[in-house]
Amino acid sequence: MSVSTALGRREANKVRTREAVVEALHALVRTTPVEEITVDRLAEDAGISRRTFFNYYAGIPAVLVEVFSAHAEQMVGGIDTDLLPRDPLQALRRLVAEGGVDRDFLGWMAALNGHGTTGEGAVLIERAVWTELGAWLETRLRDLFPQGTDTLYLTTLAASVMHAFAAAEQEWIASLTDPSRLTDADLTSFADHLDRALGHLARGWRPTPRS
Repeated sequence: MSVSTALGRREANKVRTREAVVEALHALVRTTPVEEITVDRLAEDAGISRRTFFNYYAGIPAVLVEVFSAHAEQMVGGIDTDLLPRDPLQALRRLVAEGGVDRDFLGWMAALNGHGTTGEGAVLIERAVWTELGAWLETRLRDLFPQGTDTLYLTTLAASVMHAFAAAEQEWIASLTDPSRLTDADLTSFADHLDRALGHLARGWRPTPRS
């Protein structure tokens, strides 16, 4: 076996392992509150050992960050890069209006929040995920904005946008009739919540009739 073939198989095995973990977690969060899911249970359902799991992830929040950042990367890929530096919030609102948030991403959020849990464990996990996603977005904005853009501006923008996503998610989850079965109306509802949240940012949080 050649070195290149061995490396190819190794990389393929890594991809399959990550996919197995994600699929196992997706199945688990549909039936079990995320704070009750252990690494041992997740590794067993993924068909790997606990040790192998930690070779890939620091913990369950890290799996969620990988999933959400992949969806966010796909979303950012559709943004108007000419408009973004001039009016980032308008660029994001336009992206949302054009269907930039996909059903699978919202399905994950609904499953994670569909058990009615408000325990400290769930709050800590969600907080960790949103914090990591904020750091991811800041890195992507550094790539998308012109070189020399004020780093404080980018850091503040990334944090504010992620808080808008988190706030929209919270309101949206509370409005769902059946989190396990998302309808087209549910997708439209999330887009509306997110657009409103981004709109509050764009207006500097000045009161509006719907605030």
